[in-house]
Amino acid sequence: MQYPRVHEAAHALASVRGVQETSRRGQYHNKRFRALAEELGLRVDYDQRIGWSPTTLPPSTAAAYANEIRALDEAITAVRRHEPTGEGRSRSRTVPLALCACPRRIRVAPSVLAAGAIVCAVCEQPFSLPEQCVENDAPSGPSPALAAAHS
Repeated sequence: MQYPRVHEAAHALASVRGVQETSRRGQYHNKRFRALAEELGLRVDYDQRIGWSPTTLPPSTAAAYANEIRALDEAITAVRRHEPTGEGRSRSRTVPLALCACPRRIRVAPSVLAAGAIVCAVCEQPFSLPEQCVENDAPSGPSPALAAAHS
């Protein structure tokens, strides 16, 4: 299935041209998307729930874009960063990991935790920042307000 590359190219074209081609957080594709997609050679159908989103790649368009699609396939790779366990330093310097008793992990700003406890639905214990957690290379832990809330 190679047509998603061309479908996404229609979105890129809209961005470059400053065209608002979707609504509902990108789920509904409007007539402007249809026009851009057809300009790139896609066949566009209408779906009542998602608008002009269903696209197919005609054989003539696939042949015309074969080299570009191949280059994109070689360049695009899925990358998943290793999620830290909560021990030692967090890989994210801006949003540290908070742990509960399970220990489940969530990323949350210390200021959000300081505003009120976030409770795990599994172990019913609050999430808190481990003492080793690092934010902007400075040691951080639960704020005094958070510590008081957990007492």
